[in-house]
Amino acid sequence: MPAKIDEQDHYEILALPSVQSSRKQLAEQDVKLAYRRALLLHHPDKSAPETTNPPTTKPTIDQITTAYKTLIDPTARSEYDRLLALQSPSIGLSSQGSHPGLETVDLDDLLYDEAQGIWYRGCRCRKERAYVVTEEELENNAECGELVTGCQGCSLWLRVTFAVAEDV
Repeated sequence: MPAKIDEQDHYEILALPSVQSSRKQLAEQDVKLAYRRALLLHHPDKSAPETTNPPTTKPTIDQITTAYKTLIDPTARSEYDRLLALQSPSIGLSSQGSHPGLETVDLDDLLYDEAQGIWYRGCRCRKERAYVVTEEELENNAECGELVTGCQGCSLWLRVTFAVAEDV
């Protein structure tokens, strides 16, 4: 997985939802279907050539395949989402360390729901379980020890840091 996000978003290439809360709900079948649609739509032998309008920037078959391979693999997708959130200009991130709209907390600061196996925290938008972190997300981000999640009720973000306990 590259450390920098490509010019064109993998979600845009496959015409998948651009809102992060919707992305988390995408099933493997949704990604496969979007991949097949994108291949048919942008395949040079299947699509009609544009003669009246100037050529637009269409994704190549290689870009479509790369997007699919990234989004179908849960580990690669989680890392991609994390990098996308960190590099997104819409959430006001910069490299200085002070990020408007992004709060950093430790996993221990979140409440744990044993019945559902999730960590959660409320937001100032008054949604009680605005930020939700699953065990799977923690496992997918164990290498870097942090993950970024969006509020399910507004446009704020939460960076959750954690340490991975080694089995002895």
